[in-house]
Amino acid sequence: MTYVLNRLLTQMAPVLVLASILVFVSVRLIPGDPAAAAVGETATTEAYLQYREQLGLNDPWYEQYFNWVGGVFEGDFGTSTKGVDASDILASAFPATLELAIFASVVGFGLGTLLGIAAAINRGGFWDYFASLWTGWNIGVPSFIAGLVYLLVFAIWLEWLPAAGRVAFIDDPIGSLEHLLLPGFALGGIVAAGVSRFTRQSLLDTLTEDYIRTARAKGLRERVVVLRHALRPSLIPVITIMGLQLATILGGTLVIETVFTWPGVGRALVVAVRDRDYNVMQIVTLMLVLIFVGVNLLVDLLYATLDPRIRMGVGAET
Repeated sequence: MTYVLNRLLTQMAPVLVLASILVFVSVRLIPGDPAAAAVGETATTEAYLQYREQLGLNDPWYEQYFNWVGGVFEGDFGTSTKGVDASDILASAFPATLELAIFASVVGFGLGTLLGIAAAINRGGFWDYFASLWTGWNIGVPSFIAGLVYLLVFAIWLEWLPAAGRVAFIDDPIGSLEHLLLPGFALGGIVAAGVSRFTRQSLLDTLTEDYIRTARAKGLRERVVVLRHALRPSLIPVITIMGLQLATILGGTLVIETVFTWPGVGRALVVAVRDRDYNVMQIVTLMLVLIFVGVNLLVDLLYATLDPRIRMGVGAET
């Protein structure tokens, strides 16, 4: 518990403060005037100036920043240029992104780990060769190109899967899965490639350890040696990679949701950038940072679960 509190106060809090400043400054560096974009070209000068005042754009920048941060702490994320609460836009888009991110994570981490294990056990064999091809394809080809290829093959040529849109899982589980497959594999494929490489190498390194040789000398079956003695410590560096790959998933949603017309946070952010909608851009970006920092904390906690030699108290004392 002390370790968690230490991480929250000494690392997460400063990162979030710095991120809020960078987000606030960055969105204002984007060319364009949100008031002009909102009122349109036909609006009068008086209407334009009145809207700027309504958005608080005439206030000093530091006052705008503290007003925004204060509102965030109170649960008020501001109003979009369309007159809708930014929190409502986030609430309506977040479930779709969460659904896509979870499915892509299952594909990336699950398939990547299984391919890495199979490649390590069958070194030089079929699964090792297949994993190498999979890794080369997904690392060498950007996710949006892979998405377009999947669209062309499975949606247009073969007509097996829908090309765009989303169906809520609660309404139609089968239809939801069909709409998830293409964007999920396009997004999770590149993650699976990285996880597969590190799992394979980590497991191969572990299989050369002395205690593994001892286990084999005792006559244990190879499956028992791999799954019970070698796999668990091999997953320590893989867990680190999984935490870093979250950035790939979160960043990839911005592109994949646009390619597949997926109504999530990524698309909402793209629309907000187009409309110069400061409040929506700020809260969406800050939420992505918060998720990323939170998952990194979770990764640190998983270390102690996978390897009893790691003591969380050490991190809190140093």
